[in-house]
Amino acid sequence: VGWIYGSVTEDILTGFKMHCHGWRSVYCMPKRPAFKGSAPINLSDRLHQVLRWALGSVEILLSKHCPIWYGYGGGLKWLERFSYINSVVYPLTAVPLVAYCTLPAICLLSGKFIVPE
Repeated sequence: VGWIYGSVTEDILTGFKMHCHGWRSVYCMPKRPAFKGSAPINLSDRLHQVLRWALGSVEILLSKHCPIWYGYGGGLKWLERFSYINSVVYPLTAVPLVAYCTLPAICLLSGKFIVPE
């Protein structure tokens, strides 16, 4: 399969294609840390990282490698496909969440309510 380049979230895309080709993976947690990375140190960097992940997920959703239709008949089980679909659709859940959170404030400020009397 090889490493997939050209995507913000190339790790998810590479893992997805490997699983579609029948490869299996396991979670490895050695007693002594084997890999060290860096994490964002402030809120601005953290928000930038989350934005990149969200854009990468939407990029996969809109590409030919979308888990909804890519790789049928391969080595991907139903729950694995569902997990990959969930990981690329989650950024879209922000739209109704923002509307749901701002609606009560709009109703209180305008004096109009959604439910008719």
